[in-house]
Amino acid sequence: MDRNRFDIQFSGDLVPGTDVLAARQRIQQAFNLSDAAVGQLFGGTPVTVRRGVDSETAARYESAFREAGALIRIIPASRDRTPQPLALDPFGWTGQGPSQGPRQARPKTAIDRLFHYFEKALAAVLLFLISVVAVIAVVELCFVLYKDITSQQGLFLLDLSELFEVFGMFLIVLIAIELMASVYMYMTDKSVHVEIMLLIAITALTRKVVVLDLESKGDPALYMLGLAALLGTLVGGYYLVKRLAGPGDGH
Repeated sequence: MDRNRFDIQFSGDLVPGTDVLAARQRIQQAFNLSDAAVGQLFGGTPVTVRRGVDSETAARYESAFREAGALIRIIPASRDRTPQPLALDPFGWTGQGPSQGPRQARPKTAIDRLFHYFEKALAAVLLFLISVVAVIAVVELCFVLYKDITSQQGLFLLDLSELFEVFGMFLIVLIAIELMASVYMYMTDKSVHVEIMLLIAITALTRKVVVLDLESKGDPALYMLGLAALLGTLVGGYYLVKRLAGPGDGH
């Protein structure tokens, strides 16, 4: 019988290249945690998630956290028996009964698996369509750029209006690429990355500013104020999401 006991600590460290929001969601699903509990885990300070477990149980925790993209510390058990802030005991790994940890996950039924495959298929179709649109946008950009350059007779290759048009099309291609990345990450870890969606919205609004035509607007001043307010809201939301992510996200 293994007499050695270990404490398990988590400080927010992630496997290099892991998105912190995806890791949070995977850990929350794996251990059936509440939003408050997972927020405590990623609060930026070391948290002892289990105390006094054996080496086999500690190895299971390490494997579960690593699969979610997170790194834990396994240290010799402390004699300090103060109440632990969290009790992550999925599937009864510590042998202390269901009252010491979350409930065991409900077994997946045939309907669950069918819905999962249907969801994957829809995401794959959406990814394919976005890829086609992105390729078309790149081809269109090359054609427009070639046409603008070959049609110029003066000293400059492109005039100001043509430059704005080309920059706007570059941003369209960038938006398509970001959408592809968002759908792909949803297919891999089934999480909606709010950070990427905010970046897409900011990029789309930036394109609107680049190709802005105030002459067609009824009240240019009010229109500009609306764009500024919307852009400020999106940037503020992006800042709050990044700040909520806390340390250990690799950025």
